[in-house]
Amino acid sequence: MRTKATRLTNLRSGLSSNLSGVLTLGLLNLALVSPALGQTTALPPSTVEAAAVGGSQQSQITSFVNHWGERAIGTDSQQASRAMTKLVEPMISSRVSISFRRAYSDALGSLFESFQSNGDIGSTLSALRLAGELGTTKSTQIILGGLDSDDAGVRIFAAGRAGRTFRTTAANGPAMSANDLSSLISKLESVSDSTNDQSLISACVQALGHGCSLPSDDFLAARADCIRIMCDAAGKQLSSDSSDLDSRVRMSMLASGAATNSLFQSREDSTHEAVKSAVGLGANMISIALSEVISGTMPEIEGRAMQVTLVRSGESLLYFALREHAELNGRSASGVEQTAFADLLEAGDDRSFRNKAALLLGPGSPIVTDFNFADDEFVH
Repeated sequence: MRTKATRLTNLRSGLSSNLSGVLTLGLLNLALVSPALGQTTALPPSTVEAAAVGGSQQSQITSFVNHWGERAIGTDSQQASRAMTKLVEPMISSRVSISFRRAYSDALGSLFESFQSNGDIGSTLSALRLAGELGTTKSTQIILGGLDSDDAGVRIFAAGRAGRTFRTTAANGPAMSANDLSSLISKLESVSDSTNDQSLISACVQALGHGCSLPSDDFLAARADCIRIMCDAAGKQLSSDSSDLDSRVRMSMLASGAATNSLFQSREDSTHEAVKSAVGLGANMISIALSEVISGTMPEIEGRAMQVTLVRSGESLLYFALREHAELNGRSASGVEQTAFADLLEAGDDRSFRNKAALLLGPGSPIVTDFNFADDEFVH
């Protein structure tokens, strides 16, 4: 009897344990399903990270988008905001796959159409917010449309989402074609060339800075174009009087940092055009301080921190750009000299700074002649 009782107890315990496991599994599944049967409210990592999205996963994605998309275009602002957060969540996974992003982009098609038909600023910004995370052909078209908007705020936000697209592509791989990427980069160039809005130019420069980190294996030309356009835009602003010097310096520092990092990390050659633009920006950054020394307007040592930082960043960019130039022309990069202009300026040795910088950047110098700059490009 004891043995029989023990067996009954064990049987009940096993059944209880199995039932508990089944209930737990059921609860986990219910966590992915809304009260309305079949509506997926969260996507499992296996779907977001899938190398190839299958039929059942596609159904999950469609259900998920339908559930949250309906709320994202609703009249309840708090619910719409929460829905947008939920729609973005799957794409910020560090392991989101190219296949998922393409499938997700397709599933979002109807929602994008709803945003477009609404026509209000909030819907436009919501579409751009999603588009920047996707990095697909469809999302690129949405961002291009935003950059053509009549609203200044929308254009600036769209430029930021272009930068996000570059970051997504660099981190998670390309889910768009090289032509899509080229169209986006070209649009940023035309926008920055055709406006006097400093905030918009700065947004374009920052976006292109993210493009400088695109994988060179897949997008070497696009990466080089980002360097070229970004450096040209920042250099043009730096040498103009269109805004206060502080804002122009910040823009040039942003561009020089991105270009320097890209030239330093690139495992393959850049292009002659990109290198020339990087050289031009670096030289312009040095020439700003040089002009102040020549004109006698350079602040005293304790007040020239901005100039010292500008020159240090400029000569670092110049160094790596000249190394790349040497390698592109079949020469050893070891012959490129690392200057110390910022140290001279920081120490108050303005005379040595002036003489050395003018020798490097003045009429007839190798930089001017090798890159076909005008004789008075950097030393006026």
